Amino acid sequence: MPKREEQKTLSPVMSLELPVAPRNGSTEKQSEWRHAIRRALLGWRSGLDAATHQHLSDKIRGYFSEFLKDRPAATVGFYWPIQNEIDLRPVIERHIANGGTAALPVVPGKDQPMVFHNWTPLTEMVPGFARIPEPHGTDEVGVHVLLAPLVGFDRAGYRLGYGGGFFDRTLAAVSRKPLVVGLGFEATRLADILPHQYDVPVDVLITDQGIRYVDSQASSAADKIDQSSPPCHLSD
Repeated sequence: MPKREEQKTLSPVMSLELPVAPRNGSTEKQSEWRHAIRRALLGWRSGLDAATHQHLSDKIRGYFSEFLKDRPAATVGFYWPIQNEIDLRPVIERHIANGGTAALPVVPGKDQPMVFHNWTPLTEMVPGFARIPEPHGTDEVGVHVLLAPLVGFDRAGYRLGYGGGFFDRTLAAVSRKPLVVGLGFEATRLADILPHQYDVPVDVLITDQGIRYVDSQASSAADKIDQSSPPCHLSD
């Protein structure tokens, strides 16, 4: 049986035993560890009772709203909530009502970078890659702020996603990097997710415990004329 360590502060209502990270293990062993951690954290998230999920999500939405107040003109690339993720649509709708812009990803195909299309509450949605809803009939747009859902994360800003690599491929393909904001539950913070060589950390972390600027330059983004980093488009 592999040695295990207990993450005692994982949740105000739950604790979880997680496999010990293979510090000196092979790449294969590290990948197996990340897969096990991902499965455990997704199981924890899916098991949250409705009241706890609502309470923690409300706190995150509050901090995210605060974050956007300094970026009223930003085009925000967000995500459609799946698998008990935090639903940010109420905040995004207020951002649009206050003069901002929002976009959702469209996935052209497996192993392809995402492109972002304009979204409003009136946008027609159709099933896309993995049956996740995507906007239909709207223009492709660049984004200033890119939101990344966190299955797990570490103090350095490296995120554990679903393992598809879509965010890293997308960031590698854009001509200008947007401000990347990871959003998730503080309970899923790990000491180290053992990132791959080409993994890209987020610039900002927003959890139920507040806003953290991983990149010190990210906190000054609100001072720019466009309220954030320049919009990103896929490279030619």
